[in-house]
This record gives sequence, C-alpha cells and structure tokens, in this order.
Amino acid sequence: MEKEVVIITGGAGYIGGTTAERFARSGKQVIIFDINRERVEEVASRIGAKGMVVNITDYREVTAAVEQVIAEFGKVDILVNAAGGSARSRMKRFADQDMEVIRDVIDMNLYGCLNCTRAIIPSMISRKSGVIVNISSAVALGGIAGCVDYGASKGAIIAATKGLAIELGQDNIRVNCVCPGKVQRPAEQPADPHAFAYKHSYLNYIATADDVADLVEFLASSKARYITGQNYVIDGGRSLGLRGDVNRTDS
Repeated sequence: MEKEVVIITGGAGYIGGTTAERFARSGKQVIIFDINRERVEEVASRIGAKGMVVNITDYREVTAAVEQVIAEFGKVDILVNAAGGSARSRMKRFADQDMEVIRDVIDMNLYGCLNCTRAIIPSMISRKSGVIVNISSAVALGGIAGCVDYGASKGAIIAATKGLAIELGQDNIRVNCVCPGKVQRPAEQPADPHAFAYKHSYLNYIATADDVADLVEFLASSKARYITGQNYVIDGGRSLGLRGDVNRTDS
C-alpha cells in the first residue's frame, strides 16, 4: 500500500518527536517541521524521517515547505500541529508582561497552527481526504496565573478545531484536538514521582509523551473515521479541579 504522508510540527520536541517516532514505526512517511536545526537533524536521522527547518510563524516559509513536501511525496495525508510552548522563564502576570512576549507566545501557538493548517488544507480539499490533529493544553480549560497568553492561544486552537471540522467535513477531512495535562520530560523527572503525580492529577502516575502519542495515533487512524470537531482531554483528571496545581482529598 502507498505510504501515508504525515507532517508533524514541533517534531523535534518531546511530544512531537515521540509522535513522529510512533508514526515512523507504523510505516508512514514522516516529515518533521521544527525551527531547531540540530534537533531536527538528530530526530529525523534516528527515526528515518525527513527533517525540515521551518519557522511556522512565517506563512510564506510554511507554504514553501508544504509545496516542497507535496512536490516530493505527492500529498499530505495527516497534519499534527504539535509545535508550541509557553514563555517559560519569561512568564509573568499579564499586567506586568511585555507585549513582545505575548505576541511571541500567540504567534508560536496559534498562528503557527493556523499557518500550517491553511497551507496544507487546499491539497487535502483537492484530494477529498485528510486528517488534522491539533495539540492544545489543559491550561486552555482552566487557566494558570502567569500563562494568560499561553492559555488564550491554546483556547483559540480548540475553537479553531471546531470551526475547521464544520467547514472541512464535506471534503472528508477530519479535524480534532488533544489537550494534554502535565507531561514530564525524562530529563526533568521529579525526585518523588508519587508526590508529583499526586499534585498534578487524580491518578497515581506521571504522563509521558507516549500517552499523548497513543491518542494522536488513534485520532489519525481509520478507527476514528466518524470523529471530528472534538477536543480530547488527557490529563489524569487534572482539569476536574484545575487551579494551577491540584489539591485532592483521598477517601
């Protein structure tokens, strides 16, 4: 069978890279879009994917990259918008935050997602086939102090997912969204994993990128052929009591 062609933005990151590896293992042709050249080359080489250095906040650059992929592989079957992030060390209360930082976060999370989607959907429409999976965040559902810009951009992705699903359903294109909670990178494992899990979820273990990749892989597959416009929360129940950090009471 002809290989499915998958573009994963942020494919050199933790969640994006794990998802890229998952798709590559299943026999798909994976293309990684990421701005980090060193990481793109390392991940692409390791999993047998095509790595492309792309600034997803630049629509013209994204369009050129998509055209190159279609010229080489003839199509794009699946788009996973996994690129994004918060201001991290630059996080502040919104009243104190620099507008430049706010724009950077919204550009990366929201416009990056919209740029890639807008560049790819004309080819999907022409083929009457395609799947888009957007990665949002549980922060979009409840908010966290210091992350107003991040929460706003991730909340907008949920809304965009629903609108796109309505518009594109007639073209046999499905669009869904995934909202991860706290996903800890291997290099940042806490000294007390049980206490960390207790703090950030209602389950007793820490989520990994594989947990998120499981859900993305399902939504991109034919097993989810009748699912579109939905937002799937994968957070160990954290959003049931999201206040930045969860306090729970065991019975």
